[in-house]
Amino acid sequence: MINQRSQTSQQGFTLIEMLLSLAIFAMLGVATYSVLNNTISNKEQIEAQSAQLTHLQRAMMFIENDFQQVVQRKIRLNGEPPIDKYFVAEPYLLDSEDIGFAFIRDGWINPVMILPRSELQAVGYRVVEGVLQRLYFNYVDSDRGEEPRIQDLIEGVSELKLQYFYDNEWQEDLPDDGLPLLVRLTFLTDAFGEIERVFAFIEETEVDQG
Repeated sequence: MINQRSQTSQQGFTLIEMLLSLAIFAMLGVATYSVLNNTISNKEQIEAQSAQLTHLQRAMMFIENDFQQVVQRKIRLNGEPPIDKYFVAEPYLLDSEDIGFAFIRDGWINPVMILPRSELQAVGYRVVEGVLQRLYFNYVDSDRGEEPRIQDLIEGVSELKLQYFYDNEWQEDLPDDGLPLLVRLTFLTDAFGEIERVFAFIEETEVDQG
């Protein structure tokens, strides 16, 4: 009797027990993979959103800094005669897929004028292939065919709109003379939905066209 029990206990696991063990290990493996995959996916999403937020903040900083340095100087684009406005905003301006806008800003650092350019800078913004871009030219009055330098700011941008505050109300059109007090910029992003920012024109000094 004792030998018979000893032989039975040495037979090991049965086939059913082995299958159950494998099934349990498989479920544990799937569960572990699922948790790990979700963790990695969430980490990548957080990193992507963080990068998109950084790009958005950087773009708003560029726009705000440009607006704070705007000067009342008529802008000339692509070698054409000066446009009779200090701030230009039109659909398809600068080959934009949406509205584009351009103006002249001061404060482009050129210590003791060591570079063959002024401290004024022609700046523009546009949307191309869903990317909000900042454009600037080496010379304040660009020649025909001169290619601007391009800075990509935000991806996934659409429906860019501008509104202007003057005469004590928000209006869709720019004033006939001078600059508005405020500009409201609105656009849609894939990452954050609708973004709206209001910017003030700080500098309103008239600059000689010469």
